[in-house]
Amino acid sequence: MAARGVPPTTVNGWYRDRARTGHPEKAGRIGRIDYWYEDEWTAWHQDHQRAKTESLTQVDRDGDPDDLVDAAEAARMLRYASRYVIHANRRLGYFPEPDAYGPARRGRPAPLWKRSTVWAAADRRPGVGGGHKPGTPGAPAKPHPYAGDARLATVLTGLRSGARPSAMALATQWDVSRRTAERIIRAAWALLKEEEQAD
Repeated sequence: MAARGVPPTTVNGWYRDRARTGHPEKAGRIGRIDYWYEDEWTAWHQDHQRAKTESLTQVDRDGDPDDLVDAAEAARMLRYASRYVIHANRRLGYFPEPDAYGPARRGRPAPLWKRSTVWAAADRRPGVGGGHKPGTPGAPAKPHPYAGDARLATVLTGLRSGARPSAMALATQWDVSRRTAERIIRAAWALLKEEEQAD
């Protein structure tokens, strides 16, 4: 079978790095199309997707459920790059409003969440269970295709620190097409611009 539904550049990257990815060997090639044995490729792809999901869904569930935590601690619990991911996801409607507020920092009260609230938010993330599938009735409308995506949050954190992301490098790192990486970078730039206008 050909790898249907997956961009050729992504499959090429998986195959090129098969020593690292474990991608199966080709069954053959007809014209310009590569083919794999369906059972081997399907089993590998399911394992690959499961591993990616598990890497995003490991949550620190230690501590008292009623303890209040700030954005930095919530980000650590969810394995996000920084507290900015929490704030960005909150603005986009993918993270709950605070349970309380702490002493003011730089003139603004610090938002605080119960650990149980952070855990509940983690359980609603895509690929974790719960919530709605995209496009189903009752699902919240996404402001853009990558809202709530950990890759967007990673790029946004880099942009805030002055980094210039490379679409080619990120495409390889994420096992996606260069075009997908470029779209995520553009979405991050747009969010950063919104933040700067809000300040």
